[in-house]
Amino acid sequence: MSKSEINITQENNTAGISFALGAFILWGLMPIFFKELSHVEASEFLGHRMVWSFVFLIFLLFFRRTFPMLIQEIMQAFGNIKLILMLLFSAALISSNWLVFIWAIANDNVVQTSLGYFINPLMSVTLGMLVLGEKLSKIKLYSVGLATVGVLYLIIKGGEFPWIALYLATSFALYGLVRKKVLIGAIMGLWIEMLVLLPAAFGYLVFLELSTPPEIASHSNYTLFMLVISGAITTIPLVLFASAARRLPLSTIGLLQYVAPSMSLLLAVFLWNEPFTMTHVIAFGCIWGALAIYSMDSFLPSREKITNV
Repeated sequence: MSKSEINITQENNTAGISFALGAFILWGLMPIFFKELSHVEASEFLGHRMVWSFVFLIFLLFFRRTFPMLIQEIMQAFGNIKLILMLLFSAALISSNWLVFIWAIANDNVVQTSLGYFINPLMSVTLGMLVLGEKLSKIKLYSVGLATVGVLYLIIKGGEFPWIALYLATSFALYGLVRKKVLIGAIMGLWIEMLVLLPAAFGYLVFLELSTPPEIASHSNYTLFMLVISGAITTIPLVLFASAARRLPLSTIGLLQYVAPSMSLLLAVFLWNEPFTMTHVIAFGCIWGALAIYSMDSFLPSREKITNV
């Protein structure tokens, strides 16, 4: 590999890691926003997220495109049936993931959502190896094994079947895989996902408005404002994630994802006083140890390649 090719690869990796960290930090803080809207029914909140995400993405699309360019891109996308079907599948995955996440936060299951996103990277790494043929060094395999031990320990010692965690992990790992395989810009892809969901979301919100008595239907101005900005809160980390997914191996994205659930777990324990037992301490130590090992193994080879050029 030439020096220029290595530089391009490093630039892509640097940008990808920056995008990924931005997405996962925002996701780690997101339960704070969701707690503010815990009084809104999960299905209604989901409808608002879809509608306002669609609106926000329109502004992002026009930011770098003229109207004729935008129409041309949309026509090209909808002319590719395979692409649209894949985006329909990814839209179903992300919307169901949102619904379960919203319900879990509102019902004081932040630790379970955190567990789900601890498990998710393991599934991303597995999909990267099995579906995309990504290869891991022995050290990285050991780090994945250590993280697996931590997650299994949480599941076994948790005392209940973690269906919320398992669904969040599975749906988002599959979403990351589909978005990596779809050859479309991050923002355009997200907009089409929201577009195919828009009729159902908008129709449901209209149904709620018409079927609910006026005296209990209205939200406060603050709640309405929070529901509107949920579009931006939703789409910004998704755009960052989709951008990272096109630049980084799925296995690298998988390990970086531990940032978000670690932040959520800390919020659950210190802000909302959810239980944090010795089980969590042991599992948390295994997971962060795995991330440290994986990161060191990713850094050292790149230094060796540069000095050998």
